[in-house]
Amino acid sequence: MKILKLSLCLSFLLCACTNKELTPYDAAQQACECMKLSKDSSEEGVQAFKDCNTKTTDMISQHKEDTEWMGQWRDELMKILKDCMSE
Repeated sequence: MKILKLSLCLSFLLCACTNKELTPYDAAQQACECMKLSKDSSEEGVQAFKDCNTKTTDMISQHKEDTEWMGQWRDELMKILKDCMSE
């Protein structure tokens, strides 16, 4: 019985931690990471950029119809763009 309770608690905690809502700021930070990767023109760098870009696209795809969220994402991205590219 203790094992069952422990496994249920662990499952609940795992689900609670992985269901974090994506914020426009988090998505903008992810896009920034991809932009940094775009500076590397090696084969590995190009692949890393493609993978990162795919991940970013997947992350924001659930919000494409939400014009308010997408506007906030664009605003956050514009705020960090200069710092992002200078790093």
